Amino acid sequence: MSLQQETQRKYETIFILDPDLEEEAVKSAVEKIKGILTQGNGEILKIEDWGKRKLAYEVKKKSKGHYILIHLAGTPALLSELERNFRVMDAVIKFQSVRLDEKEGAVSEGTALEDQPEEISEETA
Repeated sequence: MSLQQETQRKYETIFILDPDLEEEAVKSAVEKIKGILTQGNGEILKIEDWGKRKLAYEVKKKSKGHYILIHLAGTPALLSELERNFRVMDAVIKFQSVRLDEKEGAVSEGTALEDQPEEISEETA
């Protein structure tokens, strides 16, 4: 059991459901995702229902989508299983998962990279 806890990582997953779904179908899809996470010994940290929003571009001929954000703790295998289920669910039109500690590291690396070109431009000027 302790080995499993060591490999648990924090993730943020956002998925977009078909905007034409009835409220019951949306609840059913969210419950299915919760079930997958609990069966895989994952921990749901937070779920946010952002409601229907306009998409940046059309996806599957839809200009709007119903956004759901989930913060979770689980293994990489659990995340793979979750994403596999997103692909086969007709209600899901788009999804994105990010490992939270990677995201924080990428932000700090990005700032370090932004500082370097400024120093180079000052030297060449």
